[in-house]
Amino acid sequence: MRVLKALGLSALFAVAVTSTRASAQESTDDDRTHDTEADTHHNTEEPKSAEQPAPVIEPGASTATPPAGAVATPPSTTVLPAAKPKFGDISVSGYFRGGFGASNQGGRMTCFQLANPSGLFSKYRLGNECEEWSETHFDIVTYVGEDGSVASVHFMPTVFIPNTNIGYSPTSTVISPLAFTTSTGATLSFPNLYVDIKGIPWLYGGTAWVGSRYYKRESVYISDFFYWNPSGVGAGIEDFNLGKGVRLSYAAFAVDGPPATDVPGTNPQLPAQIDFGLRHDVQLRGIRPWESGEVQLGFQYIADYSNHVPGTPNTHGGWGATLQLVQQVLGGDNKLAFQYGKGAGTGFGTLARFYYPDFALNVDPVQYRLRIVDVLTIQPTPWFGAQLDGVYQLDQNFLGSPGQYAQWTSAGTRVSWAFTQHAKLLAEVGYDRVVRNNTAPLHPEELAKFTIAPTLTTGRGFMTRPELRVFYTWAVWNQAARTPGVDSGNVYTATNLLSGSIFGVQAETWY
Repeated sequence: MRVLKALGLSALFAVAVTSTRASAQESTDDDRTHDTEADTHHNTEEPKSAEQPAPVIEPGASTATPPAGAVATPPSTTVLPAAKPKFGDISVSGYFRGGFGASNQGGRMTCFQLANPSGLFSKYRLGNECEEWSETHFDIVTYVGEDGSVASVHFMPTVFIPNTNIGYSPTSTVISPLAFTTSTGATLSFPNLYVDIKGIPWLYGGTAWVGSRYYKRESVYISDFFYWNPSGVGAGIEDFNLGKGVRLSYAAFAVDGPPATDVPGTNPQLPAQIDFGLRHDVQLRGIRPWESGEVQLGFQYIADYSNHVPGTPNTHGGWGATLQLVQQVLGGDNKLAFQYGKGAGTGFGTLARFYYPDFALNVDPVQYRLRIVDVLTIQPTPWFGAQLDGVYQLDQNFLGSPGQYAQWTSAGTRVSWAFTQHAKLLAEVGYDRVVRNNTAPLHPEELAKFTIAPTLTTGRGFMTRPELRVFYTWAVWNQAARTPGVDSGNVYTATNLLSGSIFGVQAETWY
């Protein structure tokens, strides 16, 4: 019965947001990566839940509360039920990272990454991030019903301050009449700005929402690569309970024009008003073939509703599918994802400076993308943790040219050795390789980086934060990679050097 209700709700929602033109059109893709981060990117990422609960501020409540993470001694061993939400309750969570450094060539720090032709800005991030990034998510309760329903407003201001090509402002000035002189070149965005209602009995645990949001993102933490990031401006019903832990989610997102670019100091063209599409996203999660394993399925269909002169379309639709297998292992998990998309559906969400997902209507229908991602995160002992990843991606008929391709391969690992309660030694190795056959002769572009980082921390775990790090990073690349670019500040691109290093300090935390 719940399955029939779920399908009925999805069909009703789809009819409300689509038109009869959907069946007559085809598809296409990509991200922000934004880029994701998206990102993204550059970046930003944090595990989906903090290790400590977010503080809750209630109207009229005392402000004399213990600091986040403080351990309180309960008056007894009695476990009290969770407090019922009240109108005006505010919970706060967020993420921050930032620091500064220098290059062995003199001058400020620059960051190493390949100029990936697929619009991906993934890079191994330990000791290799040239920005300040802050996300603060406010969840404000606006309604509490007698039947258990709760409505909330979600608001997340996000600040990005580049420190490769701008400067270090002692006052962190954002807006100034002397742009790019006394100001930092900071940007302010609101990737989460939506309203949801949960607890409606006939939605069987589902949550209805409308607005702009990060949505069911999956990432490789050590490279900040959001390989499954269906975020955007949309509406939907998520996590409708089908029984036995299986959850169905449906959402419709607006898609318009090409993805945003990530070129410092430039203003990418806004898409034309006549460019518009709908991305229908359906996901099934919680399928457990065995107790420690889970199967997750996703399908997206992009319908092109653009209004172009008949016979001269320059936008298209597309479709894409994701299969992810999650296995609990060694105190963590292994995620193995397979993705395939055509046309506009080749975008699954990547990363760029503003984490703008890579969905666009200007991808030729003949182009397709195959991607395989495996990410293993482990914590077998309290003092040792690690993450390892491997990525293979093929963009065939790239840029609409039959036979042209771009192939990206990536592998890396970060390990954490906590030799005391408040000190760790972090090490990271990452390797990226890009091959594209639109150049002659055919030369793979390769870059590897190595980082060591003594770290102060609040706990031993691999994902325990905050962390305060001192780092040294060394990178090496080949000539084929140096020509298109290997570093964000073009410090090494402008030389004949095939290696370089950076050093500095960084903080990272989530809460």
